[in-house]
Amino acid sequence: MKKVIRELGITQVILLEFPLFTEINRNIIRICDQLGIRLLIVSDLEEKLRHSVTHFEDDGFRFIGLREEPLENPLNRFFKRAIDLAIALPVVLFIFPILAVLVWVAQRYQSPGPLFHAQTRAGMQNRQFIIFKFRTMRPDHDELARQARDRDERVYPLGKWFRKLSIDEVPQFWNVLRGDMSIVGPRPHLIEHNNQFSRLMENYHVRAFVKPGITGLAQVRGFRGEARNNSDIENRVACDIEYLENWHLSLECGIILRTFAQLIVPPRTAY
Repeated sequence: MKKVIRELGITQVILLEFPLFTEINRNIIRICDQLGIRLLIVSDLEEKLRHSVTHFEDDGFRFIGLREEPLENPLNRFFKRAIDLAIALPVVLFIFPILAVLVWVAQRYQSPGPLFHAQTRAGMQNRQFIIFKFRTMRPDHDELARQARDRDERVYPLGKWFRKLSIDEVPQFWNVLRGDMSIVGPRPHLIEHNNQFSRLMENYHVRAFVKPGITGLAQVRGFRGEARNNSDIENRVACDIEYLENWHLSLECGIILRTFAQLIVPPRTAY
């Protein structure tokens, strides 16, 4: 190889694929260094993995990942948690008690039964947790896994308004304080729905890399309510993955502000 390089006056060597670390490849690297020849390697890692990659460093080690994950940065997680506590604590202390009384009175007149509805949901890394909501459906129905839909006969009259105005979601601020959820993140689904949706999309469970949220990028873009077809699921998951790959403070705060705006003017899919 040295002879060929000298005879042809080669100044640069290009390897057309990422090399395996065999003795031959080590020899090529050594010769190029000895002769002062620039060695370039065509990066075909993305082609082989059939996925985009990202490079990052952690604790002195260099890694290759399949996606950007800003919330793997401890400082970003600290800021996100600080926002969660700054919002959830006042809501639980001052707003939740008032709404609990209003919902309880409405239930006594229209649908006597427990104040709360507790369900097992899939959280971060698909770990199961109990989510709390104000009950908006009759307690005697047996279709717990069926998605709520427009004019759902299981919902008592005032429960429809509680759902439309997202009042039923307020107990989830307790889940935020407990650390099960965040203010912003992918919506947590029932275990049955998780299993169903994951069969439709190979990358569905990527959304579980971050904590589930009370609201999220998908919700403020109008992808909320009943998932009627595969496209609905694909749009929501695409938003969830976009959120976890592009998280920053302005995105977090923007989603929260847009959520407040939707509380004033609820979208048509809020039911």
